[in-house]
Amino acid sequence: MENIRKKKWLGIAERFPTMKQDEQQRMQDRMREWADLSPTERSKVRDTYKDFKQLPPEQKQVIKQKWEAYSNLPPDEKQRIRETGKSSKLLATPSASAAVSSSNVTHATDAASGSGASAQPSVPGGTSQ
Repeated sequence: MENIRKKKWLGIAERFPTMKQDEQQRMQDRMREWADLSPTERSKVRDTYKDFKQLPPEQKQVIKQKWEAYSNLPPDEKQRIRETGKSSKLLATPSASAAVSSSNVTHATDAASGSGASAQPSVPGGTSQ
């Protein structure tokens, strides 16, 4: 494991006992999701996270608003969108479409970034919701 990632995971482990029960549960769920990803999928998530972090604030805000709209849809509508393959089009702005796709941004981005406590849900096509 790379030294930076190792330090981030050690920091998470150190903070874990002080987290509220719901935060601990969310962290464990996200760690399970991350562990279930293949090395290729993890790499893709990390790359997408880096791309997203480099977007201008306006583009980030547009993507976050689109995600919020998606996350408020009923589960059957979310499933229909995932099945039609339109979820990436819903989230991507014209210039950000290369940076965000439906299958490569999940809660695991939190684990990759070391934050672990973000309330941001996974993107459509991910492992949650």
